[in-house]
Amino acid sequence: MDFGLDQADKIASVVGAVIAVIALVFTIRGARGQHSAGSPTGSGANAAIWIAGGLAVIVLCSVASWGLINATSKLAGGDSGDSPSGGPVTSTGTRSGAPASPTKPPAAAVLWKQEMRLDSTPRDFDYEPPALGNTSTDRESDGYLNGSVYNRFWGEALVLWPGQADPSRNDCAERLQTHGVKEVNIDARSRICLKTNQGRIVFIKVLRRDGDSGYIAQVTLWSSS
Repeated sequence: MDFGLDQADKIASVVGAVIAVIALVFTIRGARGQHSAGSPTGSGANAAIWIAGGLAVIVLCSVASWGLINATSKLAGGDSGDSPSGGPVTSTGTRSGAPASPTKPPAAAVLWKQEMRLDSTPRDFDYEPPALGNTSTDRESDGYLNGSVYNRFWGEALVLWPGQADPSRNDCAERLQTHGVKEVNIDARSRICLKTNQGRIVFIKVLRRDGDSGYIAQVTLWSSS
């Protein structure tokens, strides 16, 4: 059974009070007995001795009560230097026994972010800036524009991003994993996530139409991991 400081204080107070009352009663009775048994002078001296002894007992009871409170408070952890929740506080302000709070993973580093033109020429997004490919012989380019349809070329997948805010690398990667397709219809407000054939994640933010055969877009490249 665990005793806290409040319980120890109450127990010590009750014990001390009971012993003090007993000592006082014993002292008074002793003083009366001495008064009835001897001369007035002798009985007065004896009564003083009895009273002094009773006071000494009361003082000893008080000291014992304080000792009980102090010992119990140490057992309860009051003087152990621990924090209220049970673990010693370290120099950084955290308890050594407490689990560390989860930390947010750092944002993925952007390899390249600039404007470029989307058109029928395939683009290899595994380069910074994305390299121009060739539709007949290129086996590395990832996507190209065909009218108002953006097509996967040799890239793994692409998908329209539905949110208003720009996605992070992880946002695009998760969307590609669950909704990736081969082609998407685009306009001057479209947002596209693309995964290259080498695993890079790409975000293509279409800004405006550029003539009859292309769009101007802002392209963000992240690494493959």
